[in-house]
Amino acid sequence: MRCAMAYLLSCLLLLPTATASAGAPGFATVLAGMKAKMTATNDYQCRLETRSAKGNETRDVVLAYFYRRPARIRMEVLEGPYSGSLLIYNGETDAGKVRVLAGNRLVAFLQRMLYGEYFAVDHEWVVDLRGNGIHESHWPHFIKTHEAYLSKGTSRFMREEVLDGRVVYVYRLVSDSPEETMAVKREDLWVDAESFFPVRYFQYDEAGRLIRKAVTKKLRFNTGINERLFIEFYPDMD
Repeated sequence: MRCAMAYLLSCLLLLPTATASAGAPGFATVLAGMKAKMTATNDYQCRLETRSAKGNETRDVVLAYFYRRPARIRMEVLEGPYSGSLLIYNGETDAGKVRVLAGNRLVAFLQRMLYGEYFAVDHEWVVDLRGNGIHESHWPHFIKTHEAYLSKGTSRFMREEVLDGRVVYVYRLVSDSPEETMAVKREDLWVDAESFFPVRYFQYDEAGRLIRKAVTKKLRFNTGINERLFIEFYPDMD
């Protein structure tokens, strides 16, 4: 049941203050662009490949990820520990809990008998090794977090490249206060040039160790995700 939540979108509390190279926006401009794009986004879905690390322990988890405004999230664990597990979150009606179904039938039966389907969003079984949970995984949270901590560091535009057929801007964010940015000292971030969505990031601590990464693939916006995906574990879509 324990899942790496890919922190996609949650704990890089860093300020981008440096001016980008000609032709590429500064990261503060990118954040404003994200906010504008998010306003026009009703839903998005992707394949999310994640890693979290703490001490000598690492955890790799691949998720099918679904988001629908204003704050509904569905995670399907495709690979890694507890493969087949499902998590459903509704931040509008029940922000403190996540509904969970273990992938293994026997474990799912025991889970329901002993614990029920709902866990606190910060329960050790439903967060990654860094303590981040499903409620901290979505794009709006990423934007809000970065807007709130615009005085914690600097940024630098590195280059423009093509990633999975998308033109992306690559930034390096450096925190002046890692203790205030979830132990992240440096982050390399790939931002889709069209949507401003953060499609890839690698986070490092003060010792230069990789502590979290997330890679987004098969990203799609406004596909009209069926609301039942955020209500039922196995909805009949016919």
